[in-house]
Amino acid sequence: MQNDNNPDGAKSPWNIGALGAPPYDPFSTPSDYKEDFRPQFHFSPKNEWMNDINALIYHDGTYHMLYQWGRNARHGGYATSQDLVHWDDRGVALVPQDTFLPKDAVRNASGKEVYSGSGVFVEGEAAKKITGSPEPALVAIYTGTKVGTCIAWSNDDGKTWNNYENNPVANATEGVDPRDPCVIWYEREQKWVMAIYENGTTFYGSRDLIQWERLSNIHFGFECPDLVELPLDGDGDRMKWVLYDANGSYLVGNFDGTSFTDENKAEPLMMDCGPDFYAAQTFFPHNLPEKKYIQIAWNDHWNGGVGEEKWERNATFPVELGLVTRDSKMCVTRTPIDEIKKLYVGDPIRKSNIELGSENILTGVKSKAFDMTLVIDLNNAFASSIIFNVTNIEYVYELESEILNYTALIRGENKEKSVPLKPNADGILKLRVLVDWSSIEIFSDDGVFSFSQQINFDPNGDNLSLTSLGGQVKLSFLELQTLRSIWN
Repeated sequence: MQNDNNPDGAKSPWNIGALGAPPYDPFSTPSDYKEDFRPQFHFSPKNEWMNDINALIYHDGTYHMLYQWGRNARHGGYATSQDLVHWDDRGVALVPQDTFLPKDAVRNASGKEVYSGSGVFVEGEAAKKITGSPEPALVAIYTGTKVGTCIAWSNDDGKTWNNYENNPVANATEGVDPRDPCVIWYEREQKWVMAIYENGTTFYGSRDLIQWERLSNIHFGFECPDLVELPLDGDGDRMKWVLYDANGSYLVGNFDGTSFTDENKAEPLMMDCGPDFYAAQTFFPHNLPEKKYIQIAWNDHWNGGVGEEKWERNATFPVELGLVTRDSKMCVTRTPIDEIKKLYVGDPIRKSNIELGSENILTGVKSKAFDMTLVIDLNNAFASSIIFNVTNIEYVYELESEILNYTALIRGENKEKSVPLKPNADGILKLRVLVDWSSIEIFSDDGVFSFSQQINFDPNGDNLSLTSLGGQVKLSFLELQTLRSIWN
């Protein structure tokens, strides 16, 4: 079996042998998580920069998340959770050779920097070949720049992270390409499959995560691929594969363990149409309490930031992926996980069967972090638009053109944008809206419509407004539930 390890890799100053260390705590100044724009129910690091989600692994009651950390050099940041909602920021698990951290931070990752990847769970002989022990192990597969596709592992539930002594295991490089390996377990052939950003997306196969063989290539995708298998319309006998990239562009079809075939036979669809969805990954599904695909993305698309200080950027709220038929196409759905209900505090605000007009129906309602459901009957509506204000930010839904207008931060500048948002066949528009101190996520059409945005809501404001312009429209149902902070 082919292996494209670099035989001279050990001589590279960026390629090290076996070395392990506990996560390094770079947080000299504690955070109270109350800074302006600090998300209250979305993960963000205590300090410094975060971007791509890199490895999501569950084991024995704990969810582990590695993510890119560090503006000037990318490291492997590390956080854990017991419920996918409350997160413990553990510091930096993977420290590259070109780190800016102090000398006491052990360099325990191959590569000038740690670029994106994914994570899997192994045990028994599979673990022994990598770690030297059959004990269960968390394995992160990442791009070590100037080295290649590399492995790091922990067999003590993240207390210590270790560099694999014979990195790289594949894709030896003198730069950063190929990059972003996504590794899955392909059960039908009892083998590992890697999808990596290389001339589109290239697939590799392995029996042990160490020896890799090139399988095929598809001219699709830009950065951070992920490959998931979902039941179509909830039918377990109609399983389909979804291949998506960092932008959320995706294909749906068949993967036979070697190559991917698109069955939608259309332009790639988008699983999120907002301005700030990027580099999503799913949890390794095979040892989750229930086999499903739980996804977390970076809540930014290089927008320039909202003015946050001490830390920069955050993650999206976890969602479960699904697959449904819409307009003769197979479409991905994104649905916030039910664990959000653990954060509900106080009594919900409820309204039903009222006419929405020029008068603000949310007068007196004040919240900066909430989960809101809206059901709007657009039949026989006289209104031309529906206007939703969160403090200083306005979202406008145009009834005739069926579009949502919004203002987006694009590399530090405000730009007026719009996205299609259609009611269902009965003329009903149902929305799920998650608002945090610096983000909004909107879901509709059972999750087929998804919109993620990092936005500079006024940190000193908590007023809300919901009105219509040009006439009235029926609001069938509204429920707004305030959310408590995950950091309390």
